[in-house]
Amino acid sequence: MPGGKGNIRPSDGRQFSKDYQPNRPWSEEAALRLGNDLLNWMKAADENIFFDDFLYLQCNEDNYPGKIYPELLSYLAKKFTSFLNLLIKCREIEKIKLKKFGAFDKLNAGLVKFLLSADYGMTEKTQNENTNYNHEIIVEPPTIGSDED
Repeated sequence: MPGGKGNIRPSDGRQFSKDYQPNRPWSEEAALRLGNDLLNWMKAADENIFFDDFLYLQCNEDNYPGKIYPELLSYLAKKFTSFLNLLIKCREIEKIKLKKFGAFDKLNAGLVKFLLSADYGMTEKTQNENTNYNHEIIVEPPTIGSDED
């Protein structure tokens, strides 16, 4: 009985094995093209901040060999160190733009605070002073009289 998706039989084609693997659409060259396109888009205009905006609304999937999907950036970053380096640069640009536009009141401050906290782990710093620690106080008993007597 045929099995698998669409009832594919072994006679219908080659089975995946250690020696036979299908071609992967995303080469390092294609990943770097996507990474550089993202970086250039982020630098092009102030409102170009979010990766998702680029991936789903701006980039043309026909320009790349593989499908654009939500985990693509993570997959390519794990696969290619060169792409990871571009992605790190893009994330820093995103963080800088959020802080800069939040400071100059170009973006909603509450939203900026939320995004920086959620995406980058940045929080307002508060300093708590602990006053409940133990002091070791050494009290020497007073001496009566003098040693010269």
